Parts: sequence; structure tokens; C-alpha cells
Amino acid sequence: MVQVPKEKNKLAWFVVAAVLIIMPVVLGKGYYLNVMNFIGIYTIVAVGLCLLVGYGGQLSISHSAFFAIGAYSSAILCVRLHLHPLVTIAISQVLSALAAWGIGAVVLRLKGHYLAIATLSFTVIVETLIKEMTKVTGGLNGLPGIPAISVGHFAIDSDWRFYFVVWPVTLLLLLFSLNLVDSRMGRVFRAIREGEDIARLFGADVRKYKIKLFILSSVYASMAGCLYAHFVTFISPDAGSIMFAIEMILIIALGGYTLIWGAVLGVFALTLLNEYLAIFAEFKRMIYGSVLILVIMFFPNGLFQGVKDSAKGLIRSFSRRQGNNASA
Repeated sequence: MVQVPKEKNKLAWFVVAAVLIIMPVVLGKGYYLNVMNFIGIYTIVAVGLCLLVGYGGQLSISHSAFFAIGAYSSAILCVRLHLHPLVTIAISQVLSALAAWGIGAVVLRLKGHYLAIATLSFTVIVETLIKEMTKVTGGLNGLPGIPAISVGHFAIDSDWRFYFVVWPVTLLLLLFSLNLVDSRMGRVFRAIREGEDIARLFGADVRKYKIKLFILSSVYASMAGCLYAHFVTFISPDAGSIMFAIEMILIIALGGYTLIWGAVLGVFALTLLNEYLAIFAEFKRMIYGSVLILVIMFFPNGLFQGVKDSAKGLIRSFSRRQGNNASA
């Protein structure tokens, strides 16, 4: 497992935070600022998934479902019951945590591909319910008229304002995740990933820790869904689709399953890939599937980590060659 030193993580976090503070000044109030807002939302999902898959060793394809649960529960409570967005966001996190606890207690008894299939089934169920419960969710037509987040009379209803909401939340969750993986609990998660029997020998309640991580990871996705719903002010079944779940898996495959910073880089990479592949929208699933297969086959630790390791190998090989030539 790739492990970045704690001091480097903190330094990198401060550098990234400083860059993000000045980013709106550089980008201005235009298209790219809007893209950065979506990157912030998807980064929350990717970091949560990286914790679960990379550090907990639990392959889950249910994050799009929890993204949709967060988005739809907050949106429905706002639109149908006219509750304040801040209240509905808090309620939706509780609902998502309860759902994750209920699902996790059952499916986390499974491992590997069986766990992936079980969580995929949950995603299909959530997507189907969203489409069929038309009177509540709006069905295939989606749910419009979702109010923006507001504090008093101050509404977060522009790209500029939303940027200074989504990125502070993203950075705080990122910092929490970096501290978590370096904590005692993080070491337990890594031990479970390497071998559950070994973790049990050292007194860890494996099932309890796995459920805790599953709940935490799912709440990350739910929070991102809430932010998405109140930013776009419209939500459709696509938010909980299998395609979105595959995109999240592809993100951490690109960045590295065991590297939180890789998840962040993966979001940027996939966002750019989406922009440049817009003309090939009809072949999107085929392209994503092919990329995912190639990455798993040739870069099992992630594309970025694989490229980094390959570059180090080439440099060492070149250095040895130069040394041999010099001695000759």
C-alpha cells in the first residue's frame, strides 16, 4: 500500500487550499468556475470511496445510490415539505447513515466480487425506486424547483458563492480523511484490508470497523448529493445511475485505490476526459469500460501511481546504464 508521510500530507493540503483560495480570481465568473464546483462535489464522493475501497478493502458500487439518497431526500423535504435547506441537509445525512448501517450490516458479510454484486443490486433498487415513485421523486422527469442553500437572506445561488461553500467543505473532509488514515482507526482499516483474520488476532472487531467505514464513506457521498441538488436546483435519476457508480470506480482506478490524493487527481482527470470526449458521448460507456479494464490490467495500483513507478524504473535503468558506460 502506498503511504504518504503525514508531514507531506499536511504541506500538500495547505498548498492545495492556498491555490483553491485564489482560483476564483484566476478563473473569473465563467464556465471554468462552474466546472470547479462540480469537481469539488465529485471529489467528496471519490475521497469517501477511496477510504472504503483503498483503505478498507471493501469493493462497493453503491456510492451513486447514496449520492442519490442524499440529493433526493434533501430535495423532497425542501420541495414537498418546504423545510429549510440546512435542515434538510442535516436530516438527509442521518437518513443516509441509517440506510448505510442497515445495508452494511447485511452486505459486508460478503467479500470481493460478491460484495460488489450486492452493492450493485442496491444501486439498481434505488435507481428503480426513484424512477417509479413518480409522485414523490418526479420519476424520469426529475424534480425541479429545489431551493439554493441560504443563510438568513443570503442565498448561495451563484457559481462564485457556491465555490466558497463546496470547496471549504471538500477541504475539511479531505483533511479529516488524511488524519483518519494516519490514526489508530486507519491502521485497523489497513490491517483489515490486508487480512481480516490477522486483524482479529490483534483484537479488532472487524465487522464493527467495516460497518463504521461503510457508513462514513456513504455519508460522504450523501453530502455530495445534497450539495449537488441545491447547486443545480434540479435532480434526475441519472444521479443514482449505475453509470455514475462506474465513473466513481474509474476515478479511483485512475488516481490509485490506496492514495487519497490520487482520488482528487482522478476527479480532475475524468472531468477533463469528459470535456474532451463530449463528441463521443454515444460511446462513453464503451470508452470508460475499456479504460477501466486497461488500468486494472496494467496499473493495478492506479494509473498515476503506475506512471510514477514506471518513470522511476526508467530513471534507475538510465542511471545504471550511464554508470556502466562511465566505468567502461
